[in-house]
Amino acid sequence: MDSKINAFVHWIRKWEGGLSRHTSDSASSHPCPTPFEGKSGYHTNAGITYAAWVHTFGHDNDSRFLTMNSEDWFKVFKGSYWDGVKADSINDVTLAIFLTEIAWGSGTSQAIKTVQKCVNQCGIKIAIDEQIGMHTITAINSLNARELLAVMFVERERFFRAIAKGKNSVFLKGWLNRLNDFKACFYDI
Repeated sequence: MDSKINAFVHWIRKWEGGLSRHTSDSASSHPCPTPFEGKSGYHTNAGITYAAWVHTFGHDNDSRFLTMNSEDWFKVFKGSYWDGVKADSINDVTLAIFLTEIAWGSGTSQAIKTVQKCVNQCGIKIAIDEQIGMHTITAINSLNARELLAVMFVERERFFRAIAKGKNSVFLKGWLNRLNDFKACFYDI
């Protein structure tokens, strides 16, 4: 594994806690049905939502979700997020990991929509169809990665501010801190 990708995996793990049942989190709409240590409603473990877990492992592995090991965590990360945005097809590793970070935080459809919107802002007109096909990959790889990343950072902050209403307002500071930490750790300024 590329050292930058390995550093990114460790960076994600640093930012994510253990089990969460925060009711303001959108993942709370799909909690694990199995209680853990007398409490129910856990929907996220080390940043892996129960919905992503079920997509990878099915419904018969709730105890593994609640006590998730690193191997299982990586299998979900790779299959649901990294592969979901076809990160291996993106020439610039920093761009690939930022696109994966967006998928991690907002889902693969939102990540693909974001990069397609930003590609358009950089002057290459592509459909914003939330599909990461060859046309999108080719457009991403044809652009200067630093310029595309700069546009994506602005768009990501705009997105956070737009959704930081009502119950989500409690998350804005953390979202912006994480975005700034990503830039500091991975964006070669």
